[in-house]
Amino acid sequence: MIYKPEFVEQARSMCRLGATDEELAEHFEVCVRTIYRWRNTHEEFAEAVVVGKEHADARVERALYSRAVGCSVERTKVFKHAGDDKPVYATYKHHFPPDPNAALHWLRVRQPRKWQIHEEVKSDPNAKEMIERALARVADHQPPVIPLRRPPPEAAAPEPSPEPQPPPEPDARPAPPPDPPPEPDPAPEPLPPSEPGPVFPGTTSPTSAPRPGCAIIYAPVYAPIP
Repeated sequence: MIYKPEFVEQARSMCRLGATDEELAEHFEVCVRTIYRWRNTHEEFAEAVVVGKEHADARVERALYSRAVGCSVERTKVFKHAGDDKPVYATYKHHFPPDPNAALHWLRVRQPRKWQIHEEVKSDPNAKEMIERALARVADHQPPVIPLRRPPPEAAAPEPSPEPQPPPEPDARPAPPPDPPPEPDPAPEPLPPSEPGPVFPGTTSPTSAPRPGCAIIYAPVYAPIP
């Protein structure tokens, strides 16, 4: 397509509404490289695109700022009952609370050094780096100081040993004579022999004469049969 001067106002209006270079190429039915060539060749076309995009960016910035700090917008509700001829329009204000995500995004863009999140790039260390890190940790390591265990006061001072007692002095008095041995008991007198008693056939008799302190045992005596 051949470039025309009326493309300047069309490009400015579309860019003020947020159109991109791809959307401009689709509207003019050309490729994106043609839009780039027109911007490099025609100064008025390039100025219209830049001014329109700046206006759109400014609107987005204002909207983002309002969303970050909170804002109120006017809205209209329409009511119409079954018996009413005309609808009723009610206008009210709707309040949006501050959005912390929008505020953080705004601060990251305006103050990147202060609010930008620096992500640490993690990489797998090789064998040499692992050895160097281990040696650095060993060099910086300080062993813990363990206090010495002190004995309790009663164990620190040993008890004094008892003083040795002097041996007892020998008694100067003579020892008493030993007691005489006890006299033996007299031997008991022998008992006179006892005479055996008569023995009757068919009766019992003592086997021997009774003695003092002995029991009397009787045994049957059988007479011979004639």
